[in-house]
Amino acid sequence: MRFVVCCLLLLTACSGYDDLQLLELESIEPPQIEPGTTLRIHGRGFALGRPAIVELRGSVHRPGTSVSRIEVGLEGLVRSESLIEVPIGAELIDALGGRATFDGELRVAFLAADRQRHVFASEPVRLDFLPDTTTQLRSEGMHEEQSELAQAEGFGLQLSKEELGTVGVRVSRVDPGGLAARQGVEPGDTVLGLDGVSVYGWRDFAPDPSRTESTVLVSREGLRGVHALRWPHEATERARDPLSMAIFVLLGLLLGWCSPAALCLRAHHLRTAAPIWLMRASLVAAFSALMLCLPALQWTTMWILALGTFAALFALATRERTGTTSFTLAVGSTLTVMLVARTASVTEIIAAQGPEILRWFVFQSPASSIAFVAYLVSLGAVCARPRVSASLYAAPAAVLGAALFLGGWPLAGSLVGMAILSAKAAALLVAAHALEMPTRISAGLSAAGLALGVVGLSVDLGALFPQWSALAVGAFCALGARAIAPPLRRSAEPIPA
Repeated sequence: MRFVVCCLLLLTACSGYDDLQLLELESIEPPQIEPGTTLRIHGRGFALGRPAIVELRGSVHRPGTSVSRIEVGLEGLVRSESLIEVPIGAELIDALGGRATFDGELRVAFLAADRQRHVFASEPVRLDFLPDTTTQLRSEGMHEEQSELAQAEGFGLQLSKEELGTVGVRVSRVDPGGLAARQGVEPGDTVLGLDGVSVYGWRDFAPDPSRTESTVLVSREGLRGVHALRWPHEATERARDPLSMAIFVLLGLLLGWCSPAALCLRAHHLRTAAPIWLMRASLVAAFSALMLCLPALQWTTMWILALGTFAALFALATRERTGTTSFTLAVGSTLTVMLVARTASVTEIIAAQGPEILRWFVFQSPASSIAFVAYLVSLGAVCARPRVSASLYAAPAAVLGAALFLGGWPLAGSLVGMAILSAKAAALLVAAHALEMPTRISAGLSAAGLALGVVGLSVDLGALFPQWSALAVGAFCALGARAIAPPLRRSAEPIPA
C-alpha cells in the first residue's frame, strides 16, 4: 500500500513539473530576411511535440514612411530542444510594406503542461526584411523619386548606385558647403542607416517625412565605431532664416535678463593667482590629449568615475561639501546630455552635435541648455577655490563639459583638434570662475534639465521649437551680461574719501 501511495505522489509531482521553466533564447539568425528564408532561433528548453508561437513586437521602419508599431504571430517548428525554425514567406514581407527594418523583441511561447497558461522567453532583435527582385523593380520608380527628393532637401551628398551586398552604401560625392560636408562626411564613407532603416542601397535612402530632422549612421574605413549625425529637413532649415533668428535672439535676451536664474547669479569675489591658472591650463591640455588618445576615455562613465575621485580628493583636502555638490550637479547634467544624444559615447555625442555652433548641445534643446547652466555653475563652485585639489577636479570637468556642450573637437586625433578642445575647456573654466549661484537654484536647474531629458526620449523638444537655438543664444548672452554687470558697477563706483 505504501508503495502505491509513493508511486501516485511521484506521478503527481512529475506531472506538475514543467521543463519550460528553463526556456531561454540565445541567438536569432539570419539578420537579413528574404522570401523563402528560414528564421532560426537558438536557445534551450524548447518543448518537442508542442507548437511554438513566435511573435514579433516592436517598431517597423520603412524608407520614406513614418515608423509604426506591429505585433505579428508566426508558427515555429521545433526541430530540437535548442532549435526552432520559422519559415518566412513573401506574404509576411508584403504585409510589412516590402523593404522594412524591424526593431523590437522576438517572443517564443509554449503552452504549459497544465494547458492553462503560456510560458515564454523574449530576446531583443533587429531584422531587415528584403523583398524579392520583382517587388524591388515595381517600387524602384517611387524610391528613386524619394531618394532624389531627399538629396534635394539639402543633405548635400550623392550615393553610389553600386550595392555592396550587405548593409551600407558608399558616398560617391559630397557637395562642398552642403550639410553633409559641414558635418565631416567625405566621399568613400559608408551610410549604414537612416531614421532607423538599415540602408542596403541608394533606394533605401529616403527620410521619414514625419520628422523635422533625420538621424544618419555613417562609418569610415580606418576609424572605430559608427557616427550618428543629425540632419535637419528643409522645413527646419527654413525656420532658421535670419529675420526669425534675430527676433528670437532679442526675445532670448529679454527672457534671459529677467529670468529667475539670472537674478540669482552673482560674481565670485575670490581671486585666483596666475600660477594656479597656468597649472589649470596645463592640466586642461593634458586631459584633452587623454580624451583624444585613450579609447577608455571615449565613454562618459569613465569620466564620471574620474570626476568622482577628484571630487573626493577635493572634499578631503578642504573638508567642504562643495566638491560633492558640484560632482552631483555635473553628473545630472551629463546624464541629461546622454539622454538627449541617446548614447554614452563621447565620440558619438560630439558627432551628433556637428561643427556648427548652433548645433552644439548648449543650444540644441531646453534640456541641454538648462543642464549647461547647472554644469557651469557647479564647475564654478570648485573653480573659485585657489587650491591644487580644486584644479585637479576643475580641469577634467571643463574638458568633459566642452565635449558634451560645446561640440568637442572638429578634427579628431590631430593636434589642431586637441588645441580646439583645450581652448573650449579653458573658456569654460574662465566663464565658470565668474559665476556663482545658490545651491538650491543650481540643483533645481539640474533636476529640470534631467526631467526634460527624460521627456525628450519620447518627444523631440528641439524639433517642436526649431528657433530654440536662437532663443538660447540670446538667453546666454543675457545671463553673462547679468553676471558681470554687478562687478563692473562696483569697479566704476568712486572710492570714498
